[in-house]
Amino acid sequence: MYFFERNPEYRNRIICIDDVGREYTYQQIWDMGDELTEDARGVTLLECSNDAESLAKYLALLRRGCPVILISRSLDDEAKAALRSTYAGNCKTNPELGLLLSTSGSTGDRKLVRLSYSNLQANCDSIVEYLGLTQDERPVTTLPMEYTYGLSVIHSHVAVGATIILTNRTLFQSEFWDMVSRYEATSMAGVPYTYEMFERLRLREMDLPHLKTLTQAGGHLSEELQKKYAQWAEETGRQFFVMYGQTEATARMSYIPPDKCAEKIGSIGIPIPGGSMTIADDGELIYFGANVSMGYAVKQEDLALGDENGGCLKTGDMARMDADGYFYITGRKKRFVKLQGKRISLDQVQEILQEAFDCDEIICTGNDDDGIKVNTSSRNVAEREDEILRLFMDKWQVRGRLVTIRYLDEIPRNSSGKVMYSKL
Repeated sequence: MYFFERNPEYRNRIICIDDVGREYTYQQIWDMGDELTEDARGVTLLECSNDAESLAKYLALLRRGCPVILISRSLDDEAKAALRSTYAGNCKTNPELGLLLSTSGSTGDRKLVRLSYSNLQANCDSIVEYLGLTQDERPVTTLPMEYTYGLSVIHSHVAVGATIILTNRTLFQSEFWDMVSRYEATSMAGVPYTYEMFERLRLREMDLPHLKTLTQAGGHLSEELQKKYAQWAEETGRQFFVMYGQTEATARMSYIPPDKCAEKIGSIGIPIPGGSMTIADDGELIYFGANVSMGYAVKQEDLALGDENGGCLKTGDMARMDADGYFYITGRKKRFVKLQGKRISLDQVQEILQEAFDCDEIICTGNDDDGIKVNTSSRNVAEREDEILRLFMDKWQVRGRLVTIRYLDEIPRNSSGKVMYSKL
């Protein structure tokens, strides 16, 4: 049985509690979803947020066999229209196709990852196993539903009949922490930025006796924070999981068991149950598992394609493995950075900035730890910092503290005119 199907054992259990304290049983969410999607046909664009209606619609569309494109309700109208015109509607699709997600979080990128029902279930089963989830769990939503990590939290807890505390409130709202306390949240998930906010809010000093598990993925967590939370978890009888994943593998590919977290600082851990990893001759990390996606879609015709990956994913990350079988990322094969849980193409950022400011002398560099550097030899561009930062927020939901604008006398290039990125 798939996690989204009607499990008779769960019908009277509470599946979620919403922002205003309303409780919904699994049966009520199933019935609500069937009613709200009775006219749905073919590929469906679902504008979602962390609420009961979005959850009901999503699970119902999966049951109906309507491939779902999950997007944020706050996505701009132009991006929504582009996705709708490219993919949505009655068209030929592979019968195994269940979900379509952007490779870059909630940016509305028209390049989508094709995930099958089997991909979703395989990753769900692995997560349930290594986290040891039961129906007594009460996770609170700290991540958006359309983001693969946030969605995997929903999948894995629905699978075991748990209760999800659904909220769109932010960590900086007192109402969020009121919900965590009142509804006795047992776990929270976060990207590196989330943990930076936890520190500012002094999470480790809060009185949260029911909170027993914290998980982290969506990018490299600083060694300092990994040490702090590993130690805190050990001292307070909690569990802290550091994990690694990509949308192309549904969500998760590896994790560090809590008892090894303080020892394996900087590692992405070991493969999840049912998965395996190896390092290619050129140093690239290769993952194998039933959760590896079917491939990409860049046009409507791609929705009919079969499995192009065959359970093998070239991650694009360079890695090493220690003597205990734990993996460590050492760099990226291609020009991507992972910020606030989103994988962002530096080439795409560069292209958009060059077009927006009508200037070719804009070159982007960066990494997961230091953020993105916008290098330009145009003084006019360098002086428009506010516009650049606003564009980063609007397009990629990346905050200004992760973006640096640098004015250079000239962009370093080799004799053939190619940018010398190493000089930057």
